[in-house]
Amino acid sequence: MSSIQCPACKESQEINVSNCTNCRFPFTGSTQEKSKHIAQFINKKNVINDAEEALSRSKKILFLISGYNFLFILVSILSSTIEVDVFSISINLILGLGFVICGLLLKKSPMFCSVFPLGMILGLYTVNFILDPDLAMRGIIYKLIIVGSLIYSIYLLQKAKTFNKQFSS
Repeated sequence: MSSIQCPACKESQEINVSNCTNCRFPFTGSTQEKSKHIAQFINKKNVINDAEEALSRSKKILFLISGYNFLFILVSILSSTIEVDVFSISINLILGLGFVICGLLLKKSPMFCSVFPLGMILGLYTVNFILDPDLAMRGIIYKLIIVGSLIYSIYLLQKAKTFNKQFSS
């Protein structure tokens, strides 16, 4: 039996179908309907590029946060005016290593390596708020940007996953 290739998703289709079985492209539709479908398909496909850019931003954010944690450790150890708090240093070391590991593994396991650091950050901010509300409010804009960026990355990853599941080719 003869087949044609769908201009939108590039799947091979039987020649007698009216719509693509993969992406619902209207083979028998008007030129305007076909153009509209292709435009919508391309727009949806851009979500994958957006998700990849969001992963790149998330990676930079994770490395920035880990750098901040390691800087805190270094300043705490080297400063003669600050009393060395082993608990704070340990927590910052664990968090810093967690952020670095998630940043390095972000491409291999994007959803986990985005959700886990977000949970760590929100947990840390919650503990900070409980222990010292004034300290928790310092740098609130930066904290909101970091949390918002990670949440947006997770949202785009989910949209890209849905698109890939629907139009895997």
